[in-house]
Amino acid sequence: MPMRTATSRPTAIPDFKMLLPGLAALVLLIIAAVMIFRPVDKAQPARLPAISQSALEERYGLRVTLVAVTAAGGMVDVRLKMLDGAKAQTLLQAKEHFPALWIEDRQITLQVSEEIKSQEIKFEDGGDLFLLFPNSGGAVKAGTPVTLMFGDTPLEPIEAR
Repeated sequence: MPMRTATSRPTAIPDFKMLLPGLAALVLLIIAAVMIFRPVDKAQPARLPAISQSALEERYGLRVTLVAVTAAGGMVDVRLKMLDGAKAQTLLQAKEHFPALWIEDRQITLQVSEEIKSQEIKFEDGGDLFLLFPNSGGAVKAGTPVTLMFGDTPLEPIEAR
């Protein structure tokens, strides 16, 4: 009886042409995730000394009435009351002084869209300014200290609700 020997089959080497679409899709998903969850700006803003809330009211006629995380954590709601419209106009009429949020813990700045910045502000005594900032990467949570920036003028940190 003839002796049987085990024959080995050559191992199939995967065809890289077949793997390429899947690999490309994976790379695109990773890039998309990085772009979606990346902070807006990691550069620390140039700063003057921080002003207090009472100084903001006295000098610029503005009072911060709310800084809160909203929309299931996706937005930061900032509300300003115009106590004196003429004083508020001296600060807010220049686009470079439009409010931004500096988050010290994460070293990022959150900004509103250019569309919001370009809208006309009515500088009326007793008026309100409502701003919604995208909460990029979940940078702000309830209890996070947030610095409202007016150009290079920071307001003392406020704890977000």
